[in-house]
Amino acid sequence: MTDIQLNFVRIPEADFTMGSDRRTDAKAHDDEMPAHSLHVTDYFIMKNPVTNAQYEQFRQATEHRAPLFWTNGYPSDKADHPVVGVSYYEAIAFCAWATQETGLPIRLPTEPEWEKSARGTDGRVYPWGKEWKQGASNIDELKINGTSPIGKFSPQGDSPYGVADMGGNVQEWCSSLFGPYPYDPADGREEHVYDLHNRDLLPKLIETGCTSKIESDEASIGKSVIRGGSWREGRFQARCAYRSWAAPMHRSEDTGFRCCYEPKA
Repeated sequence: MTDIQLNFVRIPEADFTMGSDRRTDAKAHDDEMPAHSLHVTDYFIMKNPVTNAQYEQFRQATEHRAPLFWTNGYPSDKADHPVVGVSYYEAIAFCAWATQETGLPIRLPTEPEWEKSARGTDGRVYPWGKEWKQGASNIDELKINGTSPIGKFSPQGDSPYGVADMGGNVQEWCSSLFGPYPYDPADGREEHVYDLHNRDLLPKLIETGCTSKIESDEASIGKSVIRGGSWREGRFQARCAYRSWAAPMHRSEDTGFRCCYEPKA
């Protein structure tokens, strides 16, 4: 077995406010509203996004294809940077492999799990608080023009639980399909969570109620949730409640992921 170290943080059971209210966040998008309370039970989430080094362990063990932007092979000079250029399906495949290696039921976080990890229970706008803090995250105004090593913006940019890079560096895949608020896990957006490691996810995506007929034939298969700001986005996208989506086969230079699991009963 591979010695994979994923460094999980426990997020305790609690209610939290998901989404935005324009009375407290004037910049909120319509798809972030209404703000609503959700109860989320205990779970564990990675303190940092999956790194290039961790993804290389997976790739070597499974002979999976390399991420899109590894043009000259494994970027050993960026071993501690978040991996990018991986699709939703590849993130799911990593989770399935990590489950085998660790014996833990590893998966991608749901959209509420991701947001609660970022903002805690006090309704903060950014992971570190209600106001913007200069130098707390890797966003476009810093002009790094790429990913940064995990931990570079800790602890000043960490969430109340000590989870890092939730408001910059890379945006991250979630398990949920994109749907309207209030969040309802029974409306189809979490159908494939109950079949975590089925490699053929495409039929389930088509069967759920959260599909959209839009311009791209590729994207019309399903809208997979992406959360968090990235190195090429601004302060608006660094807010905890900001939501985005992409087609599940999308691979981008600023999109990665982190893993999650629920404790065994």
